Amino acid sequence: MINNFFTHRLYIISRFITGSIYRLLGPLNKRLQPGSKYSIKAGYHAAKHVEVFNDYENKDEWQRTVYESALELLIKMDGHTVIDVGCGSGFKLVKLFGNYHTTGIELASTCEWLVRKYPSGIWYDFEKVNPAEMVADLVICSDVIEHVKNPDSLMDFLKKIQCRHLLISTPERDSIRGLRDFGPPQNTSHFREWNKEEFCGYVSRWFSVDNQIISRDKSPSQILFCRI
Repeated sequence: MINNFFTHRLYIISRFITGSIYRLLGPLNKRLQPGSKYSIKAGYHAAKHVEVFNDYENKDEWQRTVYESALELLIKMDGHTVIDVGCGSGFKLVKLFGNYHTTGIELASTCEWLVRKYPSGIWYDFEKVNPAEMVADLVICSDVIEHVKNPDSLMDFLKKIQCRHLLISTPERDSIRGLRDFGPPQNTSHFREWNKEEFCGYVSRWFSVDNQIISRDKSPSQILFCRI
């Protein structure tokens, strides 16, 4: 526990120092990072290492608007099936979509925890499930992509699922950190963060984006409503 505490503090300090330096450098960061990667502006520095995020204790403190928006969309389309990729604690999925057929997808350790916590639910290990064999009216991927080292792999996974609509969200960098932010993210479990223009452009490589909104939750998330 003590080692974990000090490791976490070191992550925070390191992110603060490097982020402050890049902020001071401003446009000069483009000389250090001249290319745009994953549609994020040139000069942005993604994190090379992150802390593992544990979502077990969370309920609906985060991303409430994302799931409420997903429920509204499902009702509007008269849908019945939902797949939540990166469902975390599963609380919001179980609470809001209890009257629907739901499937949660998570990493192995969290998946095992979900099976014990909600034994009547359907839970799959991300590494073992074949997305091409899955079908749903709506797919949710709420504030997951910023935790993934190679986000292209996650987008490829989502694209293989046979669905009518996708609702995907991630923090809106400019709302949280301002226009002068050049990374890495202050959140030590995030590799990178997008602003709304960057993320819309990035997701558009895989899906058609119908709408984009910014939530007013505890932490602002940008929510994209997509279809194939």
